[in-house]
Amino acid sequence: MQLERIGVALRPRTSQEAMDLGMAMLRAHARPVWMAWFVFTLPIFLACQGAAWLLGMPWLGLLLPWWLRPLFDRIPLYVLSRAVFEQTPTWRATLRAQWKWPWKRTLAALSYLRVDTNRSLRLPMEVLEGVDSKQRRARWRVLSRPLVGVASGLTWTCIAFELAIALSLCIFAIWMVPNETLPDSMRDVKQALTIPAFKHALVWIASGVTYVSMSIVEPLYVATGFALYLNRRTQLEAWDIDLAFRRLRQRLVEAGVAMVLLVCVMGAPSIAHAADKHADDKQVPPQNIAEVFHQPVNDKDALFASKAADVYRDPRFGQEHKVLRWVLKHPADQEPGKPPSWFAGLAGFGNLGAGLLNLIFWGLLATVVVALIVFAVRHLRGSMPSMERFEKPKVLRSSVVHDIPLPEDLPTAVRELWREGHRREALALLYRGSVVRAATALRIQPPIDATEADWLQHARTLDDPARRERLIRIVRTWQLAAYADRYPGDADIDVLLSGWPAQQVAP
Repeated sequence: MQLERIGVALRPRTSQEAMDLGMAMLRAHARPVWMAWFVFTLPIFLACQGAAWLLGMPWLGLLLPWWLRPLFDRIPLYVLSRAVFEQTPTWRATLRAQWKWPWKRTLAALSYLRVDTNRSLRLPMEVLEGVDSKQRRARWRVLSRPLVGVASGLTWTCIAFELAIALSLCIFAIWMVPNETLPDSMRDVKQALTIPAFKHALVWIASGVTYVSMSIVEPLYVATGFALYLNRRTQLEAWDIDLAFRRLRQRLVEAGVAMVLLVCVMGAPSIAHAADKHADDKQVPPQNIAEVFHQPVNDKDALFASKAADVYRDPRFGQEHKVLRWVLKHPADQEPGKPPSWFAGLAGFGNLGAGLLNLIFWGLLATVVVALIVFAVRHLRGSMPSMERFEKPKVLRSSVVHDIPLPEDLPTAVRELWREGHRREALALLYRGSVVRAATALRIQPPIDATEADWLQHARTLDDPARRERLIRIVRTWQLAAYADRYPGDADIDVLLSGWPAQQVAP
């Protein structure tokens, strides 16, 4: 591995810092990552949709792209694994290189390891290292020991991000649909789902939304997992120290070439003389440690070797242990392990203070629990229906034709309410009278549960364009007043009352 060419700062990081590094790497190489991603995944996604359409099973178009994600993850991993060594590949090179990478572990990820929550950490180890099964299991035990929880948390966090993006896209699409074309109740939605074409269209839309959200989140998921892998290898193999020594060696080599040449030139005669003098001497290499240090090995050395061998055979050897303890910032002169004299006097005061704080916190917790219970009881009591408090609402409902008869002179009644300041009641009366006369003109029975959207659809069936536009304008005026609290001016009211349907005109 050419550590000298690595493009990131190698140092041991926390898991959160490592995931931030992955996000920074993805931002720096966003264009080659997503270019190769869409070139590789979009044809496969379209092929899945075509297969689902041909088989008559639209749900396959939603399931297959999700199942093939471990295959898609190879693309951003290849780009980032090369870009980290400042060799960013093109999308063509990325696609060509997929045939050279091992496929055995990818097939495993597509089968019995498909629901593995540690896929982001397992993927770079299995694909980039390419070791056999025995070494792979040993490597995985070492790599994943402190990162299993982090990798699983990363998986569930990315799933939550993807769901949020998908729901946001669906809600945005619903906002773009006119209110008149939306169903008024869940009953209508249930009836629409019984139509095969409508059901299939929903599945296609869901597949497209899922692909978009996957294309946004999945490269981020792979990049953060790859950064966790790099950070763990830096901690285990001390890449930062190795790289520092390599750079130090390079500087020393560059600085000492001239000095070595000078020494060689100046010491050439003496070296030649020493070589002639000792040419006949036989050089015998030392055979054991006693000849190397020119002293015999005693019993203490043998005992040390035996103890060292016992330590290496201990299964606890090589594991990390964390020990936390309180240490005085300015310790007094005292015996090891013995607290200072004044510390014993403070121990009783500290225990008393801890007991008082414990009592205060428990009291606060009990107060909060009692307050929540009282609030819940009052809320439930206030929300229960009561016959004494039940009264018939006095406000006019916009979507109901009342049994109260309309006045003979509708324009005059509306103007009186308008002049008296009852603008909402005036527009409600105008709307009610207009829809009743529109129903008479259309020769239909006024529906008891018809809404403004229904009357807009009825208005479009009128043959007279002038009457159609006037009725639509009255309904829109009432909608703005009822739901947006926006009222017209006096001149607009006069225009609305000047003809049909406010005034009864002979057909």
